[in-house]
Amino acid sequence: MDNNYDVIIIGAGVAGALIADKLSAAGRRVLILEAGETGRARVELVGSYLTAAAQTLGSPYKVVPKPLKNMAPSPDGTNDYYDQPDGTHNPMVFKSTYERRVGGSTWHWLGNCPRLLPNDFKSFSLYGFGKDWPIGYDDLEPWYCQAEKELGVSGDHEGLNGLFGAKRSAPFPMNRIWPSYSDLKVAEALACSANLWSEYNDEPLVLLSTPQARNSAPYDGRPVCTGNSSCVPICPVGAKYDGAVHVDKAVANKARLSEKSIVTKITAAPDGKITGVTFIDWDGNPHTVSARLYVLAANAIESPKLLLLSGIANTSDQVGRNLMDHPQGEGLCVSAEPLFPFRGPPTTSGIDKFRDGAFRKDFCAFRMSMGNDGGGRTQSPQAILGQLLQTDFGTQMRSKLRFKVTRQFRISFLAEMKPLPANRVTLSPLLDDALIPRPKLSFTIDDYTMKGFDRIAEVMKSILLTLGTRFDDLVLPDHTTPFLAAGHIMGTCRMGSDPHDSVVDADCRCHDHGNLFIAGGSVFPTGGTANPTLTIAALSLRLADRLERELKQPS
Repeated sequence: MDNNYDVIIIGAGVAGALIADKLSAAGRRVLILEAGETGRARVELVGSYLTAAAQTLGSPYKVVPKPLKNMAPSPDGTNDYYDQPDGTHNPMVFKSTYERRVGGSTWHWLGNCPRLLPNDFKSFSLYGFGKDWPIGYDDLEPWYCQAEKELGVSGDHEGLNGLFGAKRSAPFPMNRIWPSYSDLKVAEALACSANLWSEYNDEPLVLLSTPQARNSAPYDGRPVCTGNSSCVPICPVGAKYDGAVHVDKAVANKARLSEKSIVTKITAAPDGKITGVTFIDWDGNPHTVSARLYVLAANAIESPKLLLLSGIANTSDQVGRNLMDHPQGEGLCVSAEPLFPFRGPPTTSGIDKFRDGAFRKDFCAFRMSMGNDGGGRTQSPQAILGQLLQTDFGTQMRSKLRFKVTRQFRISFLAEMKPLPANRVTLSPLLDDALIPRPKLSFTIDDYTMKGFDRIAEVMKSILLTLGTRFDDLVLPDHTTPFLAAGHIMGTCRMGSDPHDSVVDADCRCHDHGNLFIAGGSVFPTGGTANPTLTIAALSLRLADRLERELKQPS
């Protein structure tokens, strides 16, 4: 294989795709190595989802047998790939999953794109936990604007400008996704209520439009969102952004995409310089390639796994440590009047009030999303029908089904968690289908987050009761409730100024290897309460700029 590359990028998710696009557009010779494949066309994936006996998170993607199928955790069960305790009997396991395919997990992400807040970058200085980022909000703000443009984010500039000090220097490229009927009814109920959960809230709660990487107008060759409510696991029309968009742009710029290429080793010389990358194709054939610069753009499980396999970048003993997610939960109710769910994306509005505050010294921050998907996956119309079939039939059954489904309402939350050194990725003695060690995960959630669950339940209860919900129809989370996964895989290769307690510096350059950079959620020192993809995109665009400036220097 040709070795005359300026940059080799490992991973074709959103991080690798954006970097490849920018560097190839500047005329750089770029090779993208992706362990997965492009796979079938969107229309075929949608067809598989629609015709599946059980429409699960994995049903669009796992229909066709693959020679190396066991290379990533199934969205419908993690223990086929992760080495960790059985989650059926142990609630403290890591539950988030991902796709190995061109475009990565942005194929089945929700699409929410809030920014981190200024105080999220300095949680240790302000609240005494984690590590401060070596960069601040102001350093990333111009790149947030560019990331919103690249992904095509619809949002309410005026409503979000200045939120907790998070200034915006440019408007969103598209106006907000229009609020759902239930959003309007909840906003109306909140406006008519007294201060809710007054212990930590000194003003009425308000709904804010959630910025989303889906089109409210035709944008970048993609159509307007048609409100199919199936964004997770797949957007049927391509109105929601996925990383394949920028992979295609990079290929059009003459970047080379080598799919079905599983990287097994990154080789370093005694002086620390990276000299090459070894990968195998799906037939098991080995290949070696080299370049001037290298970017590891896999996710926060695959990136540390590869570094550990290669025996590099770990003089700090931080590779694989501080694995994070955003533990999630939900509250459910049956409202007093119909809210008519299942129109539009799964969520369009949320409550940002509790994303920051002095309380973060004692318990976690959290963000709440108003659901447009009825009772979600746990109380789907099919599940309700199955329950009714046990006792009812005919007209009575249809009437009860209509009553409950049209009045279902769900609030979900995602909670901040501390980066804990013991939450980590190591190498398992178990092998995947390519005979590569699988990731062994150790994971737990400490009392800081668990305390927040109880406060979240209090807020949810206050909101749901404003809708005329009966106490008997309330389902609320608490610290005893098994948490849900957000799919927000963060940490494990964190950035920092001190090489003794971080893996990369503020430019995402490995402290141990001057020509190796890491992109993606693995470099996050802390997670805050923002879905991570927009921050990943902003950091990747910032890194692409840094790489281009470096390539202009003599080698």
